[in-house]
Amino acid sequence: MRASIIINNFNYGHFLSQAVNSALAQTYADVEVIVVDDGSTDDSLERMKPYHGRVVVIAKENGGQGSCYGAGFLRCTGDIVIFLDADDYLSPRCIERVVQVWREKVAKVHFYLDMVDAEGRLLESRMPSGRLASYDALKMMRLFGSYCSPPGSGNVFSAAFLRTVLPFRNERELVHSADAVPIFSAPYFGEVVAIREVLGFYRRHGKANSSVTTVFDRSTSLARLESEHKRDVLRDRSWRLASRRLEAPAFHLLDPSRAKRRLCYLRLNEGKGLVDGDDSVVFLIRCVNAIWHWSGYSLVQKFLATTWFILAASLPMSLAERLIRVALGVGERSHLQKKLLRRGAAAPARP
Repeated sequence: MRASIIINNFNYGHFLSQAVNSALAQTYADVEVIVVDDGSTDDSLERMKPYHGRVVVIAKENGGQGSCYGAGFLRCTGDIVIFLDADDYLSPRCIERVVQVWREKVAKVHFYLDMVDAEGRLLESRMPSGRLASYDALKMMRLFGSYCSPPGSGNVFSAAFLRTVLPFRNERELVHSADAVPIFSAPYFGEVVAIREVLGFYRRHGKANSSVTTVFDRSTSLARLESEHKRDVLRDRSWRLASRRLEAPAFHLLDPSRAKRRLCYLRLNEGKGLVDGDDSVVFLIRCVNAIWHWSGYSLVQKFLATTWFILAASLPMSLAERLIRVALGVGERSHLQKKLLRRGAAAPARP
């Protein structure tokens, strides 16, 4: 089985070498490494010269993440494929572990990513914080239109599955969040297998994530939440449009991460929601109901999430603000919260 690691890059020259080195350092032997440069104006291409003969470099005009996925996939020869963001990097045993669990009819294998800062220092946080989906991924898609998955760099796809969604028909819309298409389409085309280990690193820094801030400001937070809501809507439209033969989805529940952002918006905007018709009491009931159907949470995490929603919705704003800060990544979770979240994420799933 051959593995292709496709690194998509735009002006991340100062991170790119670490991503490439991590791909070349894989303990699994049959790996090809492809770097797709999306019209970078920094020194990215110059930094790739020492890798001549070991890495395939595709230099293209700027077109966004979706176009990078398409260009890299058309060039690759692997049976399994990972799209690695240039600011992230992999553990040396990543591909080896994926191949060990791979079996017929698998569409995707995913794993945890430890979060690091711009300098590569661990941030004591993990992506995702919940329990990775496996056998339950398709059920979650039918209920929520989502499931517990890492972002792009934490997923390895079957090339046979990717041929059903790539190249994207709506490539121009997928300047960002192109990873949503294969991630959320995969359960409809095959099995999803979870490796509940950290096999990669997700870099959290200001350029990649506008939420990286230590200052809380209400108007800035509202603008950010509005932007994330628009991205959610675009993400949903994109993966449905790009997937040619999916059943018509009819989601009944709002996934907890969206519900959390919606509740933060309601409180910060004095009860006015992102969409018409949001009633705070009814919405809170919907949130709690969704939490207890979400397979990505352990029992402990469900209690923690339920408590957060009830307190964030009912406390005076002066007190609720601290909970909102944590939810928006501005405040710090307590040591106990971090411990419980990690324990819940590591809990084994049902067979």
